[in-house]
Order: sequence, then structure tokens, then C-alpha cells
Amino acid sequence: MDDEPLICEPGGGGLILPLFGDDEQRWDPHFRMVIYLLGLLWTFLGVAIVADIFMAAIEQITSKTKAVETHDGNGESRTYYVQVWNGTVANLTLM
Repeated sequence: MDDEPLICEPGGGGLILPLFGDDEQRWDPHFRMVIYLLGLLWTFLGVAIVADIFMAAIEQITSKTKAVETHDGNGESRTYYVQVWNGTVANLTLM
């Protein structure tokens, strides 16, 4: 095996974490675990907010309707409002 220290030990490191170098690796592991968990939950909350805004935009786009005018044999015309998008196809396409 390598004599290289683990990421969570002083002298070890990953691509991003630890943010504060060897000083952070000397902190209590339980404290670091809580800090990393809070950061992970904060990130998930941000993703959830962005996804919610995106889905609201998709619903706004796919709820559009257009007026279609039809004429019957008596010369009368009727106006119907139909959806522009098929809801299932629109959601799958825009996602």
C-alpha cells in the first residue's frame, strides 16, 4: 500500500476538501462531519429551489392555449381553445 495519508488525516487532501488545509484536518472529526453535512444539505436546498423555479417555468410554457375557429354548415362559427403543447411530450422535451 501507499504511505500516502488518507484524505481525512493531516497531510492528505482531495480535490476540494479540506478547504482550510492541514488546520482543518486537526479539527474534531465529529465537528467536521456536522459542518460537511450542513454544507451538503445547503447545496441540496439550492438545487431544490432552482428545480422548483424551472418546473414552474415549464408549467407556464406548457399551459399556453390558442383559439381555433370552426365553421359549420349553417355559416355559424365557433371558437374553441386548445392546448398548444401535449403535456407529457412537453415535460419530457423541456426536461
